Amino acid sequence: MERRTTAKVRLLDAGYSLMLSKGYPATSVDEVCEAAEVSKGSFYHHFKSKQELAMAVLGHHMDGAKEVLEAGLDLEGLQGARRAIGYVKHVEEGAEDLWCDGCLIGSFALEIAETNPELRAKVSEIFIGLADHFEQVFTPLCVERSASTAPSPRELAEQFIMVIEGGVVLSRAHLDRSYVTRAIRCFRRYLESLAEK
Repeated sequence: MERRTTAKVRLLDAGYSLMLSKGYPATSVDEVCEAAEVSKGSFYHHFKSKQELAMAVLGHHMDGAKEVLEAGLDLEGLQGARRAIGYVKHVEEGAEDLWCDGCLIGSFALEIAETNPELRAKVSEIFIGLADHFEQVFTPLCVERSASTAPSPRELAEQFIMVIEGGVVLSRAHLDRSYVTRAIRCFRRYLESLAEK
Protein backbone atom coordinates (compact mmCIF):
# COMPACT_ATOMS: atom_id res chain seq x y z
CA MET A 1 0.00 0.00 0.00
CA GLU A 2 2.88 2.39 0.80
CA ARG A 3 4.27 2.00 -2.75
CA ARG A 4 0.93 3.02 -4.30
CA THR A 5 0.74 6.14 -2.14
CA THR A 6 4.30 7.08 -3.04
CA ALA A 7 3.71 6.47 -6.75
CA LYS A 8 0.49 8.50 -6.68
CA VAL A 9 2.15 11.44 -4.94
CA ARG A 10 5.04 11.30 -7.43
CA LEU A 11 2.53 11.34 -10.29
CA LEU A 12 0.72 14.32 -8.75
CA ASP A 13 3.99 16.21 -8.24
CA ALA A 14 5.24 15.40 -11.74
CA GLY A 15 1.88 16.34 -13.26
CA TYR A 16 1.91 19.64 -11.40
CA SER A 17 5.46 20.54 -12.50
CA LEU A 18 4.95 19.58 -16.12
CA MET A 19 1.51 21.15 -16.50
CA LEU A 20 2.74 24.36 -14.92
CA SER A 21 5.87 24.60 -17.06
CA LYS A 22 4.55 23.20 -20.37
CA GLY A 23 0.81 23.65 -20.08
CA TYR A 24 -1.95 21.07 -19.88
CA PRO A 25 -2.34 20.40 -23.63
CA ALA A 26 1.42 19.90 -24.16
CA THR A 27 1.88 17.50 -21.23
CA SER A 28 1.58 13.82 -22.09
CA VAL A 29 0.93 10.84 -19.86
CA ASP A 30 4.26 9.37 -21.00
CA GLU A 31 6.13 12.49 -19.81
CA VAL A 32 4.35 12.41 -16.46
CA CYS A 33 5.25 8.73 -16.00
CA GLU A 34 8.88 9.38 -16.95
CA ALA A 35 9.19 12.35 -14.59
CA ALA A 36 7.51 10.41 -11.76
CA GLU A 37 9.61 7.32 -12.49
CA VAL A 38 6.56 5.07 -12.61
CA SER A 39 5.19 2.76 -15.27
CA LYS A 40 2.23 3.60 -17.45
CA GLY A 41 0.39 0.75 -15.78
CA SER A 42 0.93 2.43 -12.44
CA PHE A 43 -0.41 5.68 -13.86
CA TYR A 44 -3.61 3.99 -15.01
CA HIS A 45 -3.92 2.22 -11.68
CA HIS A 46 -4.30 5.65 -10.04
CA PHE A 47 -5.87 7.75 -12.82
CA LYS A 48 -8.17 6.89 -15.71
CA SER A 49 -6.86 9.72 -17.89
CA LYS A 50 -4.71 12.83 -18.07
CA GLN A 51 -7.82 14.86 -17.27
CA GLU A 52 -8.44 12.88 -14.09
CA LEU A 53 -4.80 13.45 -13.12
CA ALA A 54 -5.22 17.20 -13.76
CA MET A 55 -8.31 17.32 -11.54
CA ALA A 56 -6.40 15.53 -8.77
CA VAL A 57 -3.37 17.80 -9.27
CA LEU A 58 -5.57 20.86 -8.77
CA GLY A 59 -6.93 19.50 -5.49
CA HIS A 60 -3.51 18.33 -4.29
CA HIS A 61 -1.91 21.66 -5.25
CA MET A 62 -4.62 23.71 -3.51
CA ASP A 63 -4.23 21.70 -0.28
CA GLY A 64 -0.49 22.34 -0.32
CA ALA A 65 -0.90 26.02 -1.23
CA LYS A 66 -3.35 26.59 1.64
CA GLU A 67 -0.88 25.06 4.09
CA VAL A 68 1.94 27.27 2.79
CA LEU A 69 -0.31 30.34 2.77
CA GLU A 70 -1.42 29.85 6.37
CA ALA A 71 1.99 28.75 7.72
CA GLY A 72 3.30 31.23 10.25
CA LEU A 73 0.18 33.38 10.08
CA ASP A 74 -0.11 35.26 13.36
CA LEU A 75 -3.02 37.68 13.66
CA GLU A 76 -3.37 37.46 17.42
CA GLY A 77 -4.36 40.79 18.93
CA LEU A 78 -5.42 42.23 15.57
CA GLN A 79 -9.07 43.15 15.09
CA GLY A 80 -11.22 44.49 12.28
CA ALA A 81 -9.40 46.26 9.47
CA ARG A 82 -5.98 45.65 11.07
CA ARG A 83 -6.65 41.90 11.01
CA ALA A 84 -7.51 41.94 7.28
CA ILE A 85 -4.45 44.09 6.51
CA GLY A 86 -2.26 41.76 8.60
CA TYR A 87 -3.50 38.79 6.57
CA VAL A 88 -2.66 40.50 3.28
CA LYS A 89 0.77 41.52 4.60
CA HIS A 90 1.42 37.87 5.50
CA VAL A 91 0.50 36.80 1.94
CA GLU A 92 2.68 39.59 0.55
CA GLU A 93 5.69 38.37 2.54
CA GLY A 94 5.36 34.81 1.21
CA ALA A 95 4.27 35.64 -2.34
CA GLU A 96 7.55 35.13 -4.15
CA ASP A 97 7.96 31.65 -2.69
CA LEU A 98 4.33 30.65 -3.08
CA TRP A 99 4.01 31.73 -6.72
CA CYS A 100 7.66 31.40 -7.77
CA ASP A 101 6.77 29.11 -10.68
CA GLY A 102 3.40 30.64 -11.54
CA CYS A 103 -0.13 29.59 -10.73
CA LEU A 104 -1.52 26.36 -12.14
CA ILE A 105 -5.12 27.42 -11.52
CA GLY A 106 -4.64 30.64 -13.48
CA SER A 107 -2.77 28.79 -16.23
CA PHE A 108 -5.57 26.26 -16.57
CA ALA A 109 -8.16 29.04 -16.68
CA LEU A 110 -6.36 30.57 -19.67
CA GLU A 111 -5.50 27.33 -21.48
CA ILE A 112 -8.63 25.25 -21.23
CA ALA A 113 -11.57 27.55 -20.60
CA GLU A 114 -13.06 26.81 -24.02
CA THR A 115 -11.83 23.29 -24.63
CA ASN A 116 -12.35 21.35 -21.42
CA PRO A 117 -15.61 22.11 -19.59
CA GLU A 118 -14.90 19.77 -16.66
CA LEU A 119 -11.51 21.28 -15.86
CA ARG A 120 -12.89 24.79 -16.40
CA ALA A 121 -15.65 24.03 -13.89
CA LYS A 122 -13.06 22.73 -11.39
CA VAL A 123 -10.96 25.88 -11.82
CA SER A 124 -14.06 28.03 -11.35
CA GLU A 125 -14.96 26.08 -8.20
CA ILE A 126 -11.46 26.66 -6.79
CA PHE A 127 -11.61 30.40 -7.49
CA ILE A 128 -15.05 30.60 -5.86
CA GLY A 129 -13.68 28.77 -2.80
CA LEU A 130 -10.77 31.22 -2.60
CA ALA A 131 -13.15 34.16 -2.90
CA ASP A 132 -15.29 32.66 -0.11
CA HIS A 133 -12.21 32.40 2.11
CA PHE A 134 -10.94 35.90 1.34
CA GLU A 135 -14.44 37.34 1.79
CA GLN A 136 -14.33 36.20 5.42
CA VAL A 137 -10.90 37.85 5.77
CA PHE A 138 -12.19 41.20 4.47
CA THR A 139 -15.57 41.26 6.20
CA PRO A 140 -14.25 42.89 9.42
CA LEU A 141 -12.67 45.71 7.41
CA CYS A 142 -15.91 46.32 5.51
CA VAL A 143 -17.98 46.27 8.70
CA GLU A 144 -15.78 49.08 10.04
CA ARG A 145 -16.03 50.99 6.75
CA SER A 146 -19.77 50.67 6.17
CA ALA A 147 -19.98 53.78 3.96
CA SER A 148 -22.02 53.23 0.84
CA THR A 149 -18.96 53.92 -1.32
CA ALA A 150 -16.87 51.19 0.32
CA PRO A 151 -16.48 47.93 -1.60
CA SER A 152 -18.19 44.82 -0.30
CA PRO A 153 -16.15 41.97 1.22
CA ARG A 154 -16.87 39.89 -1.89
CA GLU A 155 -15.62 42.64 -4.18
CA LEU A 156 -12.40 42.92 -2.17
CA ALA A 157 -12.00 39.12 -2.18
CA GLU A 158 -12.36 38.92 -5.95
CA GLN A 159 -10.08 41.93 -6.43
CA PHE A 160 -7.43 40.26 -4.25
CA ILE A 161 -7.52 37.18 -6.50
CA MET A 162 -7.22 39.39 -9.59
CA VAL A 163 -4.26 41.22 -8.04
CA ILE A 164 -2.49 37.95 -7.26
CA GLU A 165 -3.14 36.45 -10.70
CA GLY A 166 -2.10 39.65 -12.47
CA GLY A 167 1.10 39.77 -10.42
CA VAL A 168 1.81 36.14 -11.30
CA VAL A 169 1.34 36.83 -15.01
CA LEU A 170 3.70 39.82 -14.93
CA SER A 171 6.22 37.86 -12.85
CA ARG A 172 6.31 35.14 -15.47
CA ALA A 173 6.34 37.55 -18.41
CA HIS A 174 9.29 39.52 -17.02
CA LEU A 175 11.03 36.60 -15.25
CA ASP A 176 10.90 38.69 -12.08
CA ARG A 177 9.13 37.21 -9.06
CA SER A 178 8.88 40.59 -7.36
CA TYR A 179 5.89 41.60 -9.50
CA VAL A 180 3.49 39.47 -7.47
CA THR A 181 4.84 40.89 -4.21
CA ARG A 182 4.54 44.45 -5.51
CA ALA A 183 0.99 43.84 -6.72
CA ILE A 184 -0.08 42.54 -3.30
CA ARG A 185 1.73 45.42 -1.58
CA CYS A 186 -0.29 47.92 -3.65
CA PHE A 187 -3.49 46.12 -2.69
CA ARG A 188 -2.48 46.23 0.98
CA ARG A 189 -1.87 49.97 0.71
CA TYR A 190 -5.32 50.34 -0.82
CA LEU A 191 -6.80 48.48 2.16
CA GLU A 192 -4.86 50.75 4.52
CA SER A 193 -6.31 53.80 2.78
CA LEU A 194 -9.82 52.34 3.16
CA ALA A 195 -9.21 51.72 6.85
CA GLU A 196 -8.11 55.34 7.38
CA LYS A 197 -11.19 56.91 5.79
